[in-house]
Amino acid sequence: MVIEIPGPVFKCSEDENIFFERIYALPGYEMVVSRGLNLYLTIKDMSGKVAAEELQEICNIWNTTFTVIGD
Repeated sequence: MVIEIPGPVFKCSEDENIFFERIYALPGYEMVVSRGLNLYLTIKDMSGKVAAEELQEICNIWNTTFTVIGD
């Protein structure tokens, strides 16, 4: 599943490191790629409510959203 995350807002490099640590820890994480200001996250399966809730929490902290754009 591919998820688009439009430009998260980082306050400093440590803030950015924490963001990516949390992304890497998501259940089913495969990879994340940056294209322009957007991130494209690939995870094996987001059918679990836990993964969706965790991703929503991450996006809320870094003032962004996410959209599932493909399987």
